Amino acid sequence: YTKSHDNSNIALQTVYAPEGQRAEVVLSDGTKVWLNAKSSITFPNQFTNNDRIVELNGEAYFDVTHDDAKKFVVKTEKYQVMVHGTEFNVHAYGNSEEFETALIKGSVEVVSNFTKESIMLSPNSRVYEDNNRLVLTDIESQDQFLWKKGILYFENQDVNDLFKKLELYYDVKIEVKNKEILTHQYTGKFWTKDGVEHVLKVLQLRHNFKYTKDDMNNITIY
Repeated sequence: YTKSHDNSNIALQTVYAPEGQRAEVVLSDGTKVWLNAKSSITFPNQFTNNDRIVELNGEAYFDVTHDDAKKFVVKTEKYQVMVHGTEFNVHAYGNSEEFETALIKGSVEVVSNFTKESIMLSPNSRVYEDNNRLVLTDIESQDQFLWKKGILYFENQDVNDLFKKLELYYDVKIEVKNKEILTHQYTGKFWTKDGVEHVLKVLQLRHNFKYTKDDMNNITIY
C-alpha cells in the first residue's frame, strides 16, 4: 500500500510491501527500487533539495540514476548509505539486529548514525554489522539477490537462521521443540508466492519433523 504525507509543501509518499510479497517503485529521478517482503520506503514525489533522500525499513535493491550534483542517500535506523549512481542492496529491518549493504556496481559509502564510522565499498563487496561494528567482505554469490524475482535462496544456511528469515518475510512466529533439526544446514530455492508452509513441507522431505500452524500465524515444529 502507499500513503502520502504533506508537510510544508513537501509531499512524501510511503510504499509498503506486505509479508510474502514484493513491490517495485520508480522514483522521480528514474531510480528503480525493488522492495522485499515487510519492507517500506518513504520518498518525496520530487527531489528538490541538494540530496536525494529516502528512508528504508526492511530490504531493498536500488538501481540509482547517476547525478553528480545530487547524492542519493538511503537512511535506515542505524546507518546511511550515500551514492551518486550505482546498484546495491540494503538489508535493514527495524525489528532485526541485522544490517547489510551489498554493492553490485559503482561505489557507496556506509555511515553510522551514532559513531559516524564510515566504510567505502567497491563492486562485489558487502558490509555488515557485527557487535556494533562494520565488517567489510566480498559478495559470495549473486543468488542472494534473487528475492527481486520472487525467489528465496538459501545456501548452506543454518536451519535456525532459515526459520528467522521465514518469520521476517512471512510475519509468522516459529517455535522449535524438535531441537535436532537445528543442527542441520540447508541449500535451496523457493518461490516467495508459494508461502511459508511450502518451505516447511520441502524441508520435511529432508528432515524428520512435524508442524502445526494456528490462526495467529504461530508455527510449532516438533
